[in-house]
Amino acid sequence: MVMDKRMIKTGVSAVVLTSLMAISFTGCGKTEPEVVTNKDESTAMSSEASEDISLPSVEVEEAEEVEEEEAEAVTEDEETTLIPEDDSDRDDAQAIADTFEQAVAYINRTGGVIPEIDYNTIKYKPAERDSELQVNKKAPREIEDKLKGDRVKKIRMHRSGNGATLDFDVYTDPEDRYIDKIVSTEYGSEGREITGYYYKNGVLLYTYRYLDDLYGINAEDARKSGGQRCFFVNDFLAEGYATYGDKNESVTAASYKNVNPDIQKEYDDMEAELINRAYVTYNTLKDIPSTAKVYGYVADEQGGTLANTEVTIMSEANAFKKKVITDGDGFYEFTVPVNTADWYNMTFVYGDFADSKVNDVYIRPRTVEYPIGVTYMAPEGNNVHDKDTFLLDVTKQSPDKLREDQYEVVLTYNTEKIRELTPFTLDLNSGKYENRQSQIITVANGTDYKYFVADRINGKSGNNLTNDMSLSEAQVKVYNKNGLVASFQVPVGNSGVLWEVFEVKGSEIIPSNNYYFLTGKNIFF
Repeated sequence: MVMDKRMIKTGVSAVVLTSLMAISFTGCGKTEPEVVTNKDESTAMSSEASEDISLPSVEVEEAEEVEEEEAEAVTEDEETTLIPEDDSDRDDAQAIADTFEQAVAYINRTGGVIPEIDYNTIKYKPAERDSELQVNKKAPREIEDKLKGDRVKKIRMHRSGNGATLDFDVYTDPEDRYIDKIVSTEYGSEGREITGYYYKNGVLLYTYRYLDDLYGINAEDARKSGGQRCFFVNDFLAEGYATYGDKNESVTAASYKNVNPDIQKEYDDMEAELINRAYVTYNTLKDIPSTAKVYGYVADEQGGTLANTEVTIMSEANAFKKKVITDGDGFYEFTVPVNTADWYNMTFVYGDFADSKVNDVYIRPRTVEYPIGVTYMAPEGNNVHDKDTFLLDVTKQSPDKLREDQYEVVLTYNTEKIRELTPFTLDLNSGKYENRQSQIITVANGTDYKYFVADRINGKSGNNLTNDMSLSEAQVKVYNKNGLVASFQVPVGNSGVLWEVFEVKGSEIIPSNNYYFLTGKNIFF
């Protein structure tokens, strides 16, 4: 059997601002304890999902309706340190062009290791507050309106200090190369912390933050469950909001002097944390190109691991070629550019066994990990598996009854390896779900789905640390009326009972490949 290579790692009142700050489980720039995630982590890299959270328009509308309190200007002894103390890295706020060549150079320079991001070191501090300056409440919506033309990439990082995994969706204007928006998803034992940052020419204008569960609660539920929204002017926090149901509670730079010292301190801490995080995030991500991990296992026909197998990956259109040797568990991994121009082809060579191939590996934009699954090898003539595997079988056509606005999602798996896998499509807008093997999803602007596969029998019995589904050879394929448009393989070497495969936003398919052993709810089982 293939060895399991993954390890489990681990007016304003005081009540208003305390509640607002309480949604963040990451703290305010402090060193934090080890985060115990509800996912498997491994040398094959973890597979958390990211969220592409659009600003709920209702929040901006409500913010515009909040009455500003009249107050005197801030006192002279208020924090006056300008941001940043060293402004050398703000001279050029433009992001890199993110070409294929830049991605190759980055991989060669870093060795493909997932980078760290440091929020514990205070590099940026708020500027002096000016309560006379007006907030542009329309800025977030204006930025949202221009995101349709932006180039979007996903970057995975680890947080220094506590080791938490973060995924970032980065929206960059392809012409002026300024980052307009960054959505950060940080994974922790309490859930996922979603933070959105909005910028104009590299200057912070707005942030939002709330906690999410693994199902991806919709914007309305997130708003009602509480969250924080903050407007910035000239690098200071001008207005901070907490949202509860239909109510907004706020503290502004103008009202700051009239609240008690405890509230002032929380306002100061929130301002300092968000300013530092926003600019550390921006200046770290602007120089990182889009790459993805490609990984899998090699085994013989009986499932025994094949160490020292030579694995080669090549992208012919861009003349990219890398070669690695599998380790004692038959495991291999590559870091490759996210290449939208063509497909990757892979070759497996082991002793006198017949060579195996995996062709047409297409890594969709916003992919940070691509699991190949298990590749089986055997002496010439003895391999009962397909010798050449085509992950995107572009010759296969979907049913011609599909309309232009429909996808058909099909789950297949080896029933000799696992008794039952259950697909699970969750409509994030309506909360409705469907669990048939073949499902048709109707897509349009505003639709938002998540697609899961559940090991129902083990999940129902509480055997959450099984690796049965991981070894089931499960594949999920997505078709439109013209044929296959996406293919996903179950990540191998994981312990868990829930595979979060992808998300559909509008008509865009966004890869996830999350793998969970703690699911929080039993609706999947």
